[in-house]
Amino acid sequence: MRALIVGAAWAPGADSFYAGLAADHDLVVAADAAAEQLLDIGVKPDVAIGDFDSALPGAIERLKATGVRVRAFPTSKDATDLDLAADATRAAGATSVTITGAFRARLDHTLAALGTLGRLADLSAVAVEPDLRMWVADGETRPTLTLALVPGTVVSILAIGGAALGVTLRGFSYPLEDARLEPVSGLGVSNVADAASQTVALSAGTLLVVVSG
Repeated sequence: MRALIVGAAWAPGADSFYAGLAADHDLVVAADAAAEQLLDIGVKPDVAIGDFDSALPGAIERLKATGVRVRAFPTSKDATDLDLAADATRAAGATSVTITGAFRARLDHTLAALGTLGRLADLSAVAVEPDLRMWVADGETRPTLTLALVPGTVVSILAIGGAALGVTLRGFSYPLEDARLEPVSGLGVSNVADAASQTVALSAGTLLVVVSG
């Protein structure tokens, strides 16, 4: 089952992008205010989840009235709404997960969203925005990532959550072989795809592969 997690930090003027993305997935889980944003563009999420502190007053009642399944949590909690959505998606049996609408808000929220993305590596997690794509490779659950980027595409590969070991990059202008990448090191920034397919591999740690623009 292909699942989509939707946050409320949307790119301006991209409603059709988010609607199309929702239509391409089997399960749509909306975090907090994203649920009514989806309804506003004609998309009914399967689940709305969060503390709804950023939603408009009365959102929970309106969502329930449209038949959306709502899972409300207290504001005082030990997880972000996006984390709650990730947990619900995993519990629902998703085999792959896409996250969108979660990388344009406050910097701290964006960093936490990257952590959520990393924890979903075993579900082939990818982040998608109109001008952004991000994939995750993880030494334990997804040690090899194969991409098919157009040659000339600028790619940045960053270690998150600690150093990444045994990093091997093939199909790029600046290859690496069994290298160590320190967390958010500039070593992996602005590489370039120069083959029909690209391979990102590692033996330990987590890598974030970023294509902007």
